[in-house]
Amino acid sequence: MNKIGILGGTFDPFHVGHLSVARAAREECALTQVVLLPTKVQPFKLGHKMADERDRVNMVSLVAEENEGFSVCTAEAYSEEVSYTYKTMKTLKDIYRNAGLYFIMGTDAFLSLENWYKGEELLREFSFIVGMRPGYRENETGEKAEELRSKYRAEIVLLHNRIVDVSSTEIKSNIKAGKSISHLVPPPIERYIYEHGLYK
Repeated sequence: MNKIGILGGTFDPFHVGHLSVARAAREECALTQVVLLPTKVQPFKLGHKMADERDRVNMVSLVAEENEGFSVCTAEAYSEEVSYTYKTMKTLKDIYRNAGLYFIMGTDAFLSLENWYKGEELLREFSFIVGMRPGYRENETGEKAEELRSKYRAEIVLLHNRIVDVSSTEIKSNIKAGKSISHLVPPPIERYIYEHGLYK
């Protein structure tokens, strides 16, 4: 059976931290494909100003072109509704009927997963790949994974990815201050940001 990883996010912009987790997930979990899923509006980011969805889709498309086994799904990006992971995963399950779906997420999101919209159903129906993020202890994540495996019989894989300390806030601050972002985003994204005058 094909194994497909779904990495969702606002990707405003997509950065080297996202790429590190996506690549580690593909390699460690032998994923057939990693689907990058830019969201339109995430429930916890309502009211935040973001780059236009077309620009965010274009940026992740450039990343997918440069990384074998990566693709882009725009199911959420152009939706008029708020993005909820459970609804999207149900839709993707219909699209990728003969594949095992794994939702790829960072430690921060994983620790609060039970409290998400239909979080318990998510844990019972889907599998998860968790990438380590800066500032989170591995033992805390491991304990949470054990708790959720036991409670929901959930399949949860903890990655051994290289932890990259980068945030979209830092990227935007650097752009406004005229500082380099070459160490924070993949090269095609850096070019796209400057060519289109984003985040100024």
